[in-house]
Amino acid sequence: MLNSKISKAVRLALMYGAVSATAFAANAEEAEEKIEKIEITGSSIKGTDLAGALPVDIISAEDIKNTGVSSVGDLVAQIPSMQGFTTPTSSVGGGGTGQATASLRGIGEDYTLVLLNGRRIAPLDSTNTVDLNSIPLSAIERVEVLTDGASALYGSDAIAGVINFILKDSVDQSTISVRADRPDDGGDQQSISFTTGFGDFDRDGYSFVASVSYDTRDTLRSKDREFAKTGFLEFEVDGTKYWDLRASPNAIPGIAQVFVGTRDENGAPTEGSYTRVFSPYYAANKSCAPDTAVAPFGNLGGVDCWFDYTSTLEIYPEDERTAFVLQGDFAINDSMQAFTTLTYTDYQMITRIAPKPTGAMNLGKINSADSADSPLYTKYVKPHLTAEEQANASEFRATWRALPGGNRTSQYDNSALNFTLGLEGTLFDNVDFNTAVVYSESTRDDTIINGYQNDQFVGNVRDGNIDIFLTPDEFASDEGSVKAIEDATWRGLWTTVETDMLSFDFRASQPIFELPAGEVYVGYGVDYRKNGYAFTRSQAHLDRASNAPRSEVDYDLSRAQYGAFTEFQVPVLEDLSANLALRYDSIGKVKNDIPDGNTYSSASDTTYKFSLRYNATDDLVLRGSIGTGFKVGSLRSFARPLSYQGVTGPSFTCPNLGDPTREVFCPVGKTQYETHLKGNPDLKPEESEQVSVGFVYSPTSDTTIQLDYWSVEIEGKEEVPDHTYMFENLGTFNKNFVVHPTNSDPDLKQLAVERQYLNLGKTETSGVDWRFEFNNELSFGQLKTTLQGTHIIESRYTAPGVVPYEWESSLGRYGSDEDVVFKNVANIQNTLIHGDFSHTLRLTYKSGWRDDRVTVYHGTIAEPVMETVYDKDGKEGKAFVTEQMQLKIPSYTKVDYKIDYLGFENTVITLGVNNLFEKEPPFSLGAPEGHVVGYEGRYYDQLLRTYYLSVDYSF
Repeated sequence: MLNSKISKAVRLALMYGAVSATAFAANAEEAEEKIEKIEITGSSIKGTDLAGALPVDIISAEDIKNTGVSSVGDLVAQIPSMQGFTTPTSSVGGGGTGQATASLRGIGEDYTLVLLNGRRIAPLDSTNTVDLNSIPLSAIERVEVLTDGASALYGSDAIAGVINFILKDSVDQSTISVRADRPDDGGDQQSISFTTGFGDFDRDGYSFVASVSYDTRDTLRSKDREFAKTGFLEFEVDGTKYWDLRASPNAIPGIAQVFVGTRDENGAPTEGSYTRVFSPYYAANKSCAPDTAVAPFGNLGGVDCWFDYTSTLEIYPEDERTAFVLQGDFAINDSMQAFTTLTYTDYQMITRIAPKPTGAMNLGKINSADSADSPLYTKYVKPHLTAEEQANASEFRATWRALPGGNRTSQYDNSALNFTLGLEGTLFDNVDFNTAVVYSESTRDDTIINGYQNDQFVGNVRDGNIDIFLTPDEFASDEGSVKAIEDATWRGLWTTVETDMLSFDFRASQPIFELPAGEVYVGYGVDYRKNGYAFTRSQAHLDRASNAPRSEVDYDLSRAQYGAFTEFQVPVLEDLSANLALRYDSIGKVKNDIPDGNTYSSASDTTYKFSLRYNATDDLVLRGSIGTGFKVGSLRSFARPLSYQGVTGPSFTCPNLGDPTREVFCPVGKTQYETHLKGNPDLKPEESEQVSVGFVYSPTSDTTIQLDYWSVEIEGKEEVPDHTYMFENLGTFNKNFVVHPTNSDPDLKQLAVERQYLNLGKTETSGVDWRFEFNNELSFGQLKTTLQGTHIIESRYTAPGVVPYEWESSLGRYGSDEDVVFKNVANIQNTLIHGDFSHTLRLTYKSGWRDDRVTVYHGTIAEPVMETVYDKDGKEGKAFVTEQMQLKIPSYTKVDYKIDYLGFENTVITLGVNNLFEKEPPFSLGAPEGHVVGYEGRYYDQLLRTYYLSVDYSF
């Protein structure tokens, strides 16, 4: 009877070191009697030798347990070749929606193909990026990571490589597992799973495996960590004191903006008009309120106190996941079987970011016959204006941090369903085939549960019902203001994102003729899939019932594509084999069920991959490959109309456009500018070329040394110009600065930035992956040591939107893409087994890097160092003493330890400590993803020392 149990074959192959070594070759004759032909990630041709021409790392279930991780996203983050993925920290700043992704080489998550049991699943958005949260860790049998481009086999978006999650397809016993994680303070986690099965395929002709799991994590707040509790940064370098204010002009108490003068018919200020910006609290008390500090940027007419929003953040959002997996195999006859997989995951994340910054609220006209002055203006602002300003003031606005309304809190409800039904087996005695239909869908509801206000809010402020010039303590004691802001709070469903995928594939392999060195095999196949993406705003969203982030359009997009491939495996000599894969892909036009008047482009391409494997000796395998790839843009990058995108990350002063008619609409002082983005119906595919060469040396069955050099180049990269670069290169981007009504006040026009997706970029990335494995039989036990790492030689990209190319890099430094690519990432793991105990000591290393170059201030926040300055008219004044600084961030090593006890029958008890020595993220001055300040939350452990206990019981 057909034995399709891949897991058994792989376990045996691992025993011989075949996946990453050549020891299997020395036992090939014996192994072929025991192992059925199996398919490994990176080839469509089934075989018995897993040490192929392409580098494939296999992470077994035992390896996963030894890492001490508790989710698939955390597991991926442990792989040295993974850089540039999305983490839960992204949700701290509202940029993430609870997802976790995979990204090889730091090239980007859109270039790493994620498979489940060798097939695609529905993405989380309009791209092909898969949310790893939809894959339950407890159901995984192993993970195969192909660290080489594979577009010639899998199609578009496999440029950087493939990560294939293989689910358990057979179990001998039922197992219940429970685990609890306890960091020193905050971020507790709990999980429970149950896996069972019935039927033995070899004996009964069928087998089923079912798994259900539940896990949850509590929030971790910034104030629970010393390195994260404030954006008021004070530090020393070489004995000199410095400070920086990572804070917001949307403060509590509020900041007044009084327009003095008149505007013309277009809304532009007339000559001599200006806006006075100041803190009424500071004007009255000669100091800033708690959790605010004097801004280092001087504004006309007074002192501005900025708010420490970092003190209100959370580091890790709270989440909850329930997952169900069912796998079945059924024998149809001795040479054919059916298989099916059903997975369903319900994942919920609640994110809390800083309380709502209101922007410049329009609080009414001043000195106007048809409008009475706001009571807040009369009480708090007017007394601090000169008589002339009081007489000529015409507009009153204010910015505020809605701290009394609570953190902006969103609940993301993500559900993912995946169903596969297929056949595999042998036709005509020598044709191995596999075919399946897959339906997969993903849905994400974004529900506002606190921190956003309704359309009555600004009116309540204008009428003085919500007193924005009170301190937080004063506000809490003002019953009228407390009730008014609660009444103005809006809660409910805001948006829904739905993606789906329907696919069919057929692939087969067979020998076609024999050469003196052996049989020539061919693999071939076809596949078709259709992806859909729908973004739907709720009725409240359409009605602008809340000041939550708004989207300007709905989407209902789809695209179909098909591909065909063939692969030849040729034994050129007894010890030399070659592999050639060719693939043709046709990507259809984007279809928009919401008419937009655009005509979209289609794309097609042929890609190839050629690889060689040479058994130089019984102990040494040499291997290499060269190939091409291509990738089409996301559905939304084609179809997005010009729409509001938020604000720029950095703050800017008014650009010198040489056009006073636009410059007069600049926001006051140094601030974030609103930005808009649109798609491009004529986007072309990105094209790539990949090269790899390496060796696997295994002098004994207990020793393996593996090293591979790789290089990836991508041209025509889809991107949008970087904001900072646009402000610094006004000659190129002058036309992109356009006057728009502001998002917070449609009656107020301001200069904004417009961007569009373009095929302008290029990236070049190269490096070396290495791995050493040693097994030592000791007198008292067995010691297995694994050293694995990635060294990046080159990682550079062109300045976004710039022609001709201007090269930039994030390698070993904070780049203009606001990311860091580490030169070296490595893991060292030692596992000692003796008696009923198993000890695992794991070290994770990341090399140091150069921080962003930023402007900092001398002294302290309370006692800043000042210097005398003179304006253009010779008038004397005071200014903060500043300095450009670029810190050197040190390397980072984290140590984890766990011990397993197997002394009880059918039971494994594990006690572990992650981050044993409580290594904190290093201090950084960059502006990382999200709202985190003073450190990089994307790359380092923020939970600090975490104890965990797990129990696995089988019966």
